[in-house]
Amino acid sequence: MKKRTHRSGGFTLLEILMAISIFAIVISLAYGSYRATFLIIDTTESQTEIYNKASIAMDRISSDLGSLYLGTSGFLQGKLQNIGTREADTMQFTSTAHLVLNKNEQAAGYATISYTVEEDPETKSLRLFRLDKSFRPVETEEPDVKKGLLLCEGLEEVQFIYHYNQGEQQDSWDSKEIEKSDSNAKKLPDRIEISLLFKSSDEEAQPIRFTTAVTFPGTVPTRETP
Repeated sequence: MKKRTHRSGGFTLLEILMAISIFAIVISLAYGSYRATFLIIDTTESQTEIYNKASIAMDRISSDLGSLYLGTSGFLQGKLQNIGTREADTMQFTSTAHLVLNKNEQAAGYATISYTVEEDPETKSLRLFRLDKSFRPVETEEPDVKKGLLLCEGLEEVQFIYHYNQGEQQDSWDSKEIEKSDSNAKKLPDRIEISLLFKSSDEEAQPIRFTTAVTFPGTVPTRETP
């Protein structure tokens, strides 16, 4: 009489290896999708932050220039500056867009607004500062050591370009020097172009550039109506 053989309820080594292989493939696919999803989220958040920075900076500079004042003792000075190989222009002018940050300060009046750029010692990116102080018609010999408030950071380049004579452009402007050479000459350019180049969070991605311009009324001739 033949004896019946009973198979145990366990798995063979081959079955275990196959299960592990399938599990590893599934985990790899899931991790790849998971990583790609969060990479997209991080990139989107980073770009949104850059767009917000650019919007705030552009709105502030445009508002300041839109209220530029070149009356008695008023001036506009823009200088080409480089930090290393990167352009980091500065600009200083009188404006009626005075921001009052002190309750004891009068809201009315003119202001001298300065935009300066410096390199962040840690990230090596550029930072844009805005200094707003009450306008002083008489210059003093006391140096201004204040940088002002940080307006924007994470920059690769800051450019102020001055357009005049319906097409010509230059990297600097000095209304005081223009007035000295010719009192009847226009002290204002036709428009000032503002260009900010932001460093991308992804080292392999290209920097993101934002550009806008402020046109000054009366400097660009209007078309005559027939």
